[in-house]
Amino acid sequence: MAAFPDSVDKQTRWIGYMPGHMPWRFGEKLRALGVQFVNTKADDTCHTDRRLIAGASPKAANAFGQMAARELLASISG
Repeated sequence: MAAFPDSVDKQTRWIGYMPGHMPWRFGEKLRALGVQFVNTKADDTCHTDRRLIAGASPKAANAFGQMAARELLASISG
């Protein structure tokens, strides 16, 4: 999975992304459930695993949209 890394979430209150401290870490919780991440930075990484399409950050928006459109077209064409 590609996702916003915990290292960025630790800084969110200083960069204005969230209004305050996050009491738990998204990535930490998912790793405990067996999720493996393909990125370590908030970059343009996108990843597809079965029917889950994920992007690492807002920088991934364009690639994510293209990937989602390709997957959708492939699912209806055949």
